[in-house]
Amino acid sequence: MLDRLTPRPGILVAAISLAYLAVCAPVALYLLPVGFELRGGSLLALQLLVVLAGGAAVAYASTAILRAARRRSQLLAIAGAMGWTFRPDVSDWIWGGSIDEQVERSARSSRDHLDARASPIPFDSAERTVTIGDREGSTIHTIRAVRIPLPSEAPRITLRSRRGGGGLSLLPRRPRGRAELRLEGDFSDVFDVSVPPGYEADALYVLTPDLMAVLLDATPDLDLEIVDSTLHVYFPPVDLTDLAELDRFLTVIDVLHERFGRRTFLYRDERAVPLDPISPRRSGDTLSAAARTLETRIRLWPIIVAVLTPLMPMLIALIWLQLAG
Repeated sequence: MLDRLTPRPGILVAAISLAYLAVCAPVALYLLPVGFELRGGSLLALQLLVVLAGGAAVAYASTAILRAARRRSQLLAIAGAMGWTFRPDVSDWIWGGSIDEQVERSARSSRDHLDARASPIPFDSAERTVTIGDREGSTIHTIRAVRIPLPSEAPRITLRSRRGGGGLSLLPRRPRGRAELRLEGDFSDVFDVSVPPGYEADALYVLTPDLMAVLLDATPDLDLEIVDSTLHVYFPPVDLTDLAELDRFLTVIDVLHERFGRRTFLYRDERAVPLDPISPRRSGDTLSAAARTLETRIRLWPIIVAVLTPLMPMLIALIWLQLAG
């Protein structure tokens, strides 16, 4: 099944080898002896260096391709054993959440999708790669994103781990300070909590002391956000072929599904537009527009870095000239 979904690794390795040969041969056999007019030992040494460097690059790329193919085969086997569906690439899906809202579609991809939405503990998960910034100042980040369905819609709540590096920490925009919620105990020392203005009391209805204790114990290094009726959880890159990591991954999802499901099951937004008493509320009817969004501000530090990065070589050259002069 996997061979029908993705290019065979042997073909990719062969293509890389042929591509290198097409570059190596002209450089070693023509450019060095004819273009640079090298002879004797110097020519032989540089030809050998070109061959060895290219061989090392091909070996590294080939190893990475074979490792990725083996990992996908293992994920396919795990999905089959658990009754899940595995998809190698779902980059054309709208995943939802802050990443899709702030990162252009061409700058994000989603691979190795595990679909367990039909299981007793429903969720789906993908390894997401996002590019933040433009050109020289851009950075590439990889996370393991999880979506857990909730029994009812709830206000937009983000919990960003203060340890940094999570899915919400890398984004170019952050919730505005006046939307932040300070909670009791150590919770606010571990998480930045943001809610729509006016929904602080509603957030406290969801984030009860017992739920906060669970989050401190199970997910202090993770970022989470509630978007409508979905809980988004952002893990660092996780090797789910490692049984210990897979077990911890599933344990966290189980705990979050149970606790957040319990707290959101009976939630009702009193500010939502009233409906006729005989009309059933559907998904999309249970929240006011104000409950669905957070006001954000641009993070200035990544912009400063993006602007200064192309200038660094010139700055180093100027310092060197001053020291040498």
